[in-house]
Amino acid sequence: MKARRILPACLGLCLVASCSLRQPAVTTVDYAFDIPASARGPAVSRSVSVLPFTAGPKASGQMLLYRVGDTRYERDFYNRLLAPPPQMLTVALRRFLSQARAGQIREPGAPLGSDLLVQPRLVELYADYRDEKRPSAIVTMIVVLIARDAGGNKEIFERTYRRSVPMKVISPAAAVDAWSEGIGQIYREFTTDLRRADG
Repeated sequence: MKARRILPACLGLCLVASCSLRQPAVTTVDYAFDIPASARGPAVSRSVSVLPFTAGPKASGQMLLYRVGDTRYERDFYNRLLAPPPQMLTVALRRFLSQARAGQIREPGAPLGSDLLVQPRLVELYADYRDEKRPSAIVTMIVVLIARDAGGNKEIFERTYRRSVPMKVISPAAAVDAWSEGIGQIYREFTTDLRRADG
């Protein structure tokens, strides 16, 4: 009796294992931001250090995040960013400011101190699908600008930058394209604020 029960069970496990081996591997698609290049402005001589971005829970993961209800968010396990958003945006912001000639951009901890310190935080990065007829990509950042001199540090400003970019269709690629546009808009606005700042 026992042998008869064990044999079908073993055969069943073999069939399951065989089916598992035949299933196609799960594939994921990685995306990178394509942020519009900055316009070159008058060269600024003061030095600027951009600290690495920190991120809130709505912006820290590599998997794309969708808002599908007032209190519901869903992660996309099959579509993700090439690297964590804070890492990608830190590199992009330093490059953007350098191209704009908004200061001598230095790495934090460089032997020579910087005149200004930028502390950026990514608060939101998600696609809003609550209204499927009007999808949008949301980007929110908080940036603190600090002046540094022999007398110590002085906060110049803390500002919130937010963009809601309409999407033509609901798709991962459309979300990343819209985020890239929104990030570029925020970087341009911050660059203007940085130039106007009086340290």
